[in-house]
Amino acid sequence: MKSTLILIIAMLISSWSYAQNQTSNDLDVDKNYEEVVAVKNQGGFSLVESWAKYPNGEKGITELITDNLKYPEKAVKKKIEGIVTIKYVVQVDGTVGEIEVTKSVHPLLDNEAIRVIRLMEKWEPSIQRGKAVKTAYNQDFKFEL
Repeated sequence: MKSTLILIIAMLISSWSYAQNQTSNDLDVDKNYEEVVAVKNQGGFSLVESWAKYPNGEKGITELITDNLKYPEKAVKKKIEGIVTIKYVVQVDGTVGEIEVTKSVHPLLDNEAIRVIRLMEKWEPSIQRGKAVKTAYNQDFKFEL
């Protein structure tokens, strides 16, 4: 009886450990993953126990945008500017998907913002009740001449 109980506990710990490592196996262990809160200044109840984490958090996202966003030449010539808002979802496996433009300025700028979002590295997903869950984020891209 005692050995059966120990075996069951060991199996539970092993399966819990496997589930915890399942989403982090493909992540770069040398990077500092920081939480990125999807809803700011709302206070109160949160839909997740732990928000998704991106390498260097919001600073890492800002660096990604700063280093990769290119103002399309045709948009410069046509003097198109404005703020594009992109919604994307961090999937349970940490990849970014379900990318869509929620505030469009012009297809040239919209497509550039989408291109940059697709460059995101893998995230650590949000956690709810001990399981990875999808989380939606919005990102603004300011195109200004």
